[in-house]
Amino acid sequence: MPPAVGGWAATENDWRLFRQFARPKVPKSLVQMIYLSKFVIRKGMVMIYTSTDFDREQTAEYTLLVRIGSGENALAVVDGEKRLKLITTYDPAAAGQEITDLLDLNFTAVKLSLQGSRYTFIPQEVFDEASTQLYLNHLPYDGLAETVTADIAPLSIKMLHQIDRLGAESFLARFPGILTYSAMQALLQSTANYGLKTGDPLLIIDKQESDLMVCFFDGNRFVYANDFAITGIDDNAYYLYAVLEHLGGGECHPRVCLSGNIAEGDGIHQWALMHGIDVVFADSGALVGIAIPTEIVPQQHRFLTLLGLHLCE
Repeated sequence: MPPAVGGWAATENDWRLFRQFARPKVPKSLVQMIYLSKFVIRKGMVMIYTSTDFDREQTAEYTLLVRIGSGENALAVVDGEKRLKLITTYDPAAAGQEITDLLDLNFTAVKLSLQGSRYTFIPQEVFDEASTQLYLNHLPYDGLAETVTADIAPLSIKMLHQIDRLGAESFLARFPGILTYSAMQALLQSTANYGLKTGDPLLIIDKQESDLMVCFFDGNRFVYANDFAITGIDDNAYYLYAVLEHLGGGECHPRVCLSGNIAEGDGIHQWALMHGIDVVFADSGALVGIAIPTEIVPQQHRFLTLLGLHLCE
């Protein structure tokens, strides 16, 4: 039985679910773009915002954030004052000249996240770096992936995750000093303080392409985190019902915070309204501490895990 430490108390079943294996993802095509406050359709591009004062000569003082997906990548540029200068998503198989030109620039730091469930959590109080090889027994280790140990300080836990670098090769080659993280770490870093202070049970749901990530806080405790590969239209509801049953069955009616590719009235939103209370879309700017331009405030919940990279160390 895994130990209960501080603000984190997980059951043995939680521990097993934390170690969900990575599975093949299902790509999808994307064909939209937004520039400033205007929508423009362009092949291979999805929603780009560029600040009117974005200065390519000053990018050496900016941080580039990168989220790698199976069919969609996302980029954000943040300045030293934590102001969003640029944000875009695009199809990596059809990246346009705008993306190429952006990635030719130099940045003070580059942070990248990858989807996938090759990770496990260890309470900080009992973590022993000398036992890393023992911890790897809980992961589908193939001897090829790079193992990274990360701190999630607000939750007093260590996160051991593996980076298989699939789909990130071009970024790793272009930016030798790039820092790599799990998408789950970005989600937890973004929502930890919110989850611990809410007081009521809180379910956080993030959807990215064919990946569904779920976190649960109960009072001031972090209880659960897991991600699932989505391959069919019914998978979202199936896994959400399974998680809710695991957390307390019909007696669990948590507050719900939604992020990622979830829209008002879609299946996940309707599920949350049916089974939760006080359903909200994530205020990414407030959660991460980055100033969000008015133009993209209505869609800022889509970029929580991208912007959350800014909090990852």
